[in-house]
Amino acid sequence: MSHPLAIFDPDEIRGNTADVGLPGWAKTLVDRVREAAASGQTVTVTAEERMLTPEQMGHRLGVHRSTIARRILAGEIRAVKVGNRHRIPYSEFQRYREEMLDALARASAPDVEAELFGDR
Repeated sequence: MSHPLAIFDPDEIRGNTADVGLPGWAKTLVDRVREAAASGQTVTVTAEERMLTPEQMGHRLGVHRSTIARRILAGEIRAVKVGNRHRIPYSEFQRYREEMLDALARASAPDVEAELFGDR
């Protein structure tokens, strides 16, 4: 049976750009691996795509969980079933968010242009 040594948030890893020595997340990883190795354990480091619940995705997009659930059922959002629950891959969240922002920008462009340039 395996137990995670540590779980790291990808945003924390991307956002940490310490110039001197190891960033905090890397130091934690190295320390945990050393501890495990010292006790004779085999260490495996893997990466998994982060998954969001419909509620987490809705919170990040400013919409209700049921809206996300309807979009999953309509096929607009790709999700995987874990038991009887939906989980949305983080890459799918990013794709859908960009699609929403693009649609919003296109829909509001005429109003923004009229506001900025009026009747010239």
